[in-house]
Parts: sequence; structure tokens; C-alpha cells
Amino acid sequence: MFDRWQFGFIDLIDIALVAVVVYFVLRLIRGTRAVQMLTGLAVVMLVYGLSRAFGLLTVEWMFGHFFSAFIIIIVVLFQHEIRRGLMRVAANPLSSVSPDADTLIDALVESSYALAHRGWGGLIVIERDTGLKHLYESGVELEAPVRADIVQALFCPQAPMHDGAVIVHAGNFVAARVLLPLAQASALEGGFGTRHRAAVGLTEESDALVIVVSEENGEVRLAREGRLSGPLDSQGLRREISQQLQAIHYMRSEAA
Repeated sequence: MFDRWQFGFIDLIDIALVAVVVYFVLRLIRGTRAVQMLTGLAVVMLVYGLSRAFGLLTVEWMFGHFFSAFIIIIVVLFQHEIRRGLMRVAANPLSSVSPDADTLIDALVESSYALAHRGWGGLIVIERDTGLKHLYESGVELEAPVRADIVQALFCPQAPMHDGAVIVHAGNFVAARVLLPLAQASALEGGFGTRHRAAVGLTEESDALVIVVSEENGEVRLAREGRLSGPLDSQGLRREISQQLQAIHYMRSEAA
């Protein structure tokens, strides 16, 4: 049998491409609810295999019908991960976060704590590779530098645009009063409100970073990849944002 098996260069490329796809899928779902759902599917498949091996006809019939709609089940269970993955595939690898990342980070940190010190809530979205222009339409498009006084003017409770989020692209504010998708209720603890759910919801679907300033307690947190950090001081926030922007800069350098 093995004498008839021919392994050529095309087969090597085929295996390598499958390995790359599996690697990026695992990176995409790492630390998300998808890992738990995959574990559940693995258990179901194991039960199905055992039912066939031991001749449990009723169990085999039941799981056989379950797997007949397997593709639809996968799409329903992993809709968030599939959508986020497709958006990342379509992202422009040559896009730029900011012409001067250090200046931008300083302005973001200063702006965030200017809100916290006043007891005002806010959402600041840092757009990265995944384009967010589809969200601009839900708010008001503008062109303004990232500065603490502008952030305070936008998020002042008496200001007409204080609801929603502002989006930062290429070192400037490009939209305000933007509505963000909400994360599912189970994604966060009960102590977090709509503002935090919106931050996590956007990062479940894109590679954006979202700074969340709590109106209730003045805590500043950073949302990324569907997760919310603990409360951060100014140095911690600067470090977290810097690490994320450096990571994406490194990946672009490798791609080039």
C-alpha cells in the first residue's frame, strides 16, 4: 500500500497551508468562548463515535441527525469568530495607526484621565487594521486632533455628542457619538454596564482597542480581543496601548 503512495512538493504545500490555517484559527479563538464550544463539540463527537462502536442505535440515530446539519450549527455557534476572522483577512496590512505613535499614546492617556478626574464616562476607540468606517455612519464624522480638551468637550454630559464613542484613526478623531455593538450579557460580570459591554462587543468583531472610562467609579480599562482589562493607572494604560501598537507594527514589518 505504501509503495503506491506518492508524496510530492504540491502535497507539502497543501499540508503547510492547512497547518497555517489551523494555526490562525487557534490564535483567533484563543481565550474566547469558542474554546469551550469546541470542547463541547469534541465531547459530542466522542459520544457519537462510541455509540457507533458499541451499536447504540438510538444514540447513533440522534447524533446522526445532529451532524446532518453540522455546517449550520458551526455557523450559528461561531458567528462572532467567523465574522471577526473574515474582517481580519480583508484588513489592509499597509494601513497605519498613527504617524507618531508615542505622541498619540500620550494624548490618549492624558485624555482618558482628564475624563476620569472629572467623573465623566467615555469610550475611545483606536482603529487598527480592521476598518471601522461602517460605524462612522451611526455617529457624526469629524476631523480633529486627539487632545484632552477636545475629548472633554465631546464627553461633557451637557454636550450633544457625549453619548456613544469616539473613533481614532491615523492620529485623529474621525467620528463621535458612534454606536458600538454590544457584547452578550454572559461575556461580562453583572457589575459592568452598557459602556463596558459596548467596548467588549466591538473588540469581539475587530482588532480595535477601546479605552473605557467609567462614570460611576472613574476607573480606566482597556478592551481588546473580546476581553476587558482590570483598572489601569496612567502608566499601566500607556504600557498596554504601547505593547499593542508595537505588536502590530512588528507584524507589519515581518510581512514586509
